[in-house]
Formats: sequence, structure tokens, C-alpha cells
Amino acid sequence: DLDDAEGSFEVDRWFLGAGVTYGWSPRDSIGLSVGAGRNSYEFDEVSGEAPWDEIDESRISLTWRHGFGDTGSLIVIPTVRSNGEDGASSSDSRSYGLLAAAFWRVSDNLNIGPGVGVFSRLEDSTRVFPILAIDWDISERWNLSTGSGLAASQGPGLTLSYALNPNWSFGLSGRYEDIEFRLDDEGPAPGGIGRDQSLPLVLSARLDPNPNVNLSLFMGVELGGQLTLMDESGGVVEESDYDPAALFGVTANFRF
Repeated sequence: DLDDAEGSFEVDRWFLGAGVTYGWSPRDSIGLSVGAGRNSYEFDEVSGEAPWDEIDESRISLTWRHGFGDTGSLIVIPTVRSNGEDGASSSDSRSYGLLAAAFWRVSDNLNIGPGVGVFSRLEDSTRVFPILAIDWDISERWNLSTGSGLAASQGPGLTLSYALNPNWSFGLSGRYEDIEFRLDDEGPAPGGIGRDQSLPLVLSARLDPNPNVNLSLFMGVELGGQLTLMDESGGVVEESDYDPAALFGVTANFRF
């Protein structure tokens, strides 16, 4: 439900990605990944025309890892993304980003270090945010780590996981999501920008039947949600918070 406007909405998301990684030493590698998906928004009982509906997204990124010194590691991930409504200009839907972090093995159980994310916005501004890179085996079964994002996620979050046995693990993840996309020329803000911001908290159950396959079921809630409709120059046309919203889904990963 929208708080500051009439109506409500729901969204279905899917994303498919593939990647390849080449390592020339145990601590040095480079990888390429590509992906594409769609976010299908459905608005109900809103006043006037729905601000947007089908949002297509695509992504290509490089991942470079380099070991330095006895315990240091560096990871750099440049990314090009395209997020836009069907019919929107592809060049105006493109944004660029970079995630980078340096971390050190301070003990057999802990890798930690600082990082930064830098991402362009569709209205020609730039977003910069800090990152904590961590992989901490708190005990034999508990782990706290920086988790990778799904689909349009621009920044990593944190995941606390518990390994029940070699095949099953459970986790609690949190992150800040900020998804923006270019709109087509036919809606209430022709050529404008849509934005969906939230703080998802997610519980997951992961099955690893073998080292090359993992399946996850997840469910949770999106907190602090906000939808924003902007015109072509980035001026706010309409903005509304939305109530905490349930989310659920499934992911599958295969490694060859």
C-alpha cells in the first residue's frame, strides 16, 4: 500500500546471469559476467495513470582479484547497467559503477577490510557509499560475510549464516536497495526516471547437494520503501513511501 498517494502495487522480478572466471594463481583471477531480467510492476487503484509497468534490465561486469603481500587481497568490479521501461531510450537508460575493496587475513577465521562503491545516476549525478568487506567464521557453524547483490542490487549487504550440516545452511541478510530506471515517452513523465528504494531483510534456506549446485528459498520484508517519479531533468513529480511489504522467491546457481 502507498502511504502518500492512493492505491497499491506489487512487483514480480526475474533475472538470469552467466559468468566465466580465469585464475592464473591461487590469489589472482579475472572474471566476466553478464545478465538480464525484468521487473513487472502492477499498480492498483492509483489516481490517474500508472507511473510505469515493465522494466527491463541488463548488466555486464568484470571482476578482478589480486593478492598482495602475505595476507592482502584486492577486488575491483566495474559494471555497466541498463535499466529502462520497454520503449525507453537505451542510451539514456545506461549507468556505470565500480565496487572496490581491499582486505587482509588477520587470522585463520577472519578476513576484513574497507571498500567503496561509486555509481552514476540516470540524472547525471553520482552516488558514493562505503563497504565493509568481511568474511568471519565466528564459530564452526556461524559466519558473517559481505554478500553479493541480486539483479539490480548496486551494493553488497551483510549476511549472517548458520551451517546446519554440509548440505543445508540458513541465513539472515540485509542490504539497502536503490533501483532506478528510465521511462518511456508515453507515461505521466515522458522520458523521466522511476526509482524504487527499500531496505530488505531476508531469511534464506540454502541447499548444496554438491559443490557445483546450490538452491535457495528466501522470504522476508522490505522496510522503508519509497517510490519516486521524476521528470526528464531529475525533478520530482511525485513521491510516496510504501508500507512494509512481504517478499519471497527462489534462486539457483550452477557451476561448471
